[in-house]
Amino acid sequence: MNKQVWMNAAKAKGFREFEIYEQRNTSTSISVYEQKVDSYSISDCDGVALRGIYNDKMGSCFLEEVDDDKIEEILDQMIQNASIITSDDEVKILAPAKEYPVIKKQKNVLLETENSLKIQKLKELEECLQQMDSRISQVMATSYGEAKGKRSIVNTKGMNLCDEDSNAYVVVEVLAKDGEDAKSAYDWIYLKDLNELDVTSFATNLCNKVISKLHADTIESGDYPVLMEKDAMTSLLEALCGLFDGENAYKGISILKDKIDSQIFDSKINIQDNPLMEDGINSVAFDDEGVACFTKEIVKDGVLKTYLHNTKSADLMKTVSTGNGFKNGYGGIVGISPTNFYIENGQSTYEDMMKNIKKGIIVTSITGLHAGLNPISTEFSLQSEGFYVENGHIVKPINLFTIAGNFMDIMQHILFVGNDLKMGMSGIGTPSILFEKIAISGK
Repeated sequence: MNKQVWMNAAKAKGFREFEIYEQRNTSTSISVYEQKVDSYSISDCDGVALRGIYNDKMGSCFLEEVDDDKIEEILDQMIQNASIITSDDEVKILAPAKEYPVIKKQKNVLLETENSLKIQKLKELEECLQQMDSRISQVMATSYGEAKGKRSIVNTKGMNLCDEDSNAYVVVEVLAKDGEDAKSAYDWIYLKDLNELDVTSFATNLCNKVISKLHADTIESGDYPVLMEKDAMTSLLEALCGLFDGENAYKGISILKDKIDSQIFDSKINIQDNPLMEDGINSVAFDDEGVACFTKEIVKDGVLKTYLHNTKSADLMKTVSTGNGFKNGYGGIVGISPTNFYIENGQSTYEDMMKNIKKGIIVTSITGLHAGLNPISTEFSLQSEGFYVENGHIVKPINLFTIAGNFMDIMQHILFVGNDLKMGMSGIGTPSILFEKIAISGK
């Protein structure tokens, strides 16, 4: 694709401004089961999004394959698309920022590693788990995935941006049985190098995690102090990220509408969106509109400081974009998404928080977020697993219980914030948090 030829042709056709967004993605997925390769796939997703302003309306087109011989035909179609639009919303194509940040990233040597070595590592991990404890009845999935992508933005206002990124991960799920009781658990790790995966350590942690769930009991209903482990807390925060979406706030869909500079959480809570995090899962120098990314304090000492914005929501709220305008694929519209979004570490260790529980609950996992959580009111009622604690010690594993409450309320009543932040696979993370009390529905 000769991009300059396309932009020249667009100008000649009467487009006031014109932009070409290109995305190239390749992914590999490998799964091992019972020492055999159960699945192996490689996929490519390439495409180009064209958009241009014609008579103050935005015409667009999405192509998997670009043929320079069809410039006239495609531009005519874009003009027709623009003529159909009746909205009076202002449309714009942006000029480049004065400067863009440099993202520090470790080289991903896995992209240059033979797939046979990745398969061998998966087999080692599966075998290690099978031999670790007689109660591990099945390693249900041992999988490796990697993805690499390249995107570029070129337009008639002088923008000429390009970046590349890649990631790789291993995910393992196991089943443990003891008598008639059975429990499952999974764990994962992001990698840049196969040597970063300590097979024995990973297998030991996952084995302990699933074995500890066996022979779970029930719990009496009541209000208990609750230590929400980091994985469970991350799931909850991820489901509620829309609270900080600027367009949602403008439309009144978010409960945080008109709450800037208001105390919304306990003063122990600080939240950042950090696209510049070194080796972050979602670290990026510019968003899909070409806006330079920067680190934002979303919540400072419990006070809401900003929403996340793309250019549309920023214009609606008479502010500037926060560099959070991202697409879901080259053919998607520009929405609002966090980058590396997390609650900052507190001062307390996990062990110290446990010691402060006389009679309480540790929640290790929650399910039913789509059905049991209202993202507008933040009311929740969620099936959970975890442990019952007395005098700082785990007494027994528990399941078949539900935690219920309101996210905005419990976030104002926090005893301790842990120092064990872990970023989730989506780039959202939290440390473990000890809440004053949450309603538990048990037996």
